[in-house]
Amino acid sequence: MIQTLILDVEHAVSIGTPDQRAAMLRRITALFLDHAVRLGETEVEPFDAILLHLAQNVEVAARAVLAEEISEIANAPRRVVRDLAFDPAIAVAGPVLTRSERLAEDDLVRIAGEAGPLHLDAVARRRTLSQRITEILVTRATAAALRRIAGNESAHLSETGFAAMLAIARKDAVLRAILDLRRAVPESHRVGNATAKPGATVDVDLDEKAVVAFIAQGRVDDALLVIARIAQVPPAVVLQAYRRSDTDPLLFLVRSVDFGWGTLKHLIQSRPGRRLPPEEMRGAFEAFQALSVATARRSVRFNAAQGDTRVA
Repeated sequence: MIQTLILDVEHAVSIGTPDQRAAMLRRITALFLDHAVRLGETEVEPFDAILLHLAQNVEVAARAVLAEEISEIANAPRRVVRDLAFDPAIAVAGPVLTRSERLAEDDLVRIAGEAGPLHLDAVARRRTLSQRITEILVTRATAAALRRIAGNESAHLSETGFAAMLAIARKDAVLRAILDLRRAVPESHRVGNATAKPGATVDVDLDEKAVVAFIAQGRVDDALLVIARIAQVPPAVVLQAYRRSDTDPLLFLVRSVDFGWGTLKHLIQSRPGRRLPPEEMRGAFEAFQALSVATARRSVRFNAAQGDTRVA
């Protein structure tokens, strides 16, 4: 069968039209996928040679389809995967860069060091990342990719990589907040049982921007965790305040950390099924304006010290 396929492929490559070559690629890909779970490495090799020869002689659209189809196959042909990963078209490279476990780490390191931002973003989306790769990504990837890496506990950060992240986080409030929530931190960045992260020194302006960004992204729980950290109260207290039908507890918390009305408004409006009518929103605004930061802070800290889950 293999010899017949090889002859068919050679015919398609040498005199076939682009459509015929694409059709042949689909046919052999389907054949491989049908049998993949039963194939060992030795049996995959002929498919690797045939698919690679075809894949290098079809148009981008056909290569992109192939990449999607084999990106999550545990025993996908290694040379084909590698060829697709180095394709300049992100539609081709993206699926295997993000999902394929058949890419050698050395190839990922090379791509991380040479490719453009779209390819770097695809690499940053991988389920796991080694320290070798994250060290390079920290110096080259976009802000969005860095935030994704910071939030991925399976993206391993070396001492150097984490330090570089911290330096960037000084000017990136969202990255700062994500790092503050990260559990996997290099040992040298821990002090006793506490983690030495960029949130250790509160910068209200940066933290408020992070909270607003989290809310806009639909990550309300992360926004509430940032507020809990700054207010120095258990996260459960902030979560309960957010879930209350009245707005007073949330108002006291937001005011106590010296955030503005706009942030409180975003939080109120983000509560599912609890959109306030205009008159109640005006009342909340007036109460917010009348409440001083000092009073709100005293109330929140007093109740927290008493172990009271209420904050107002």
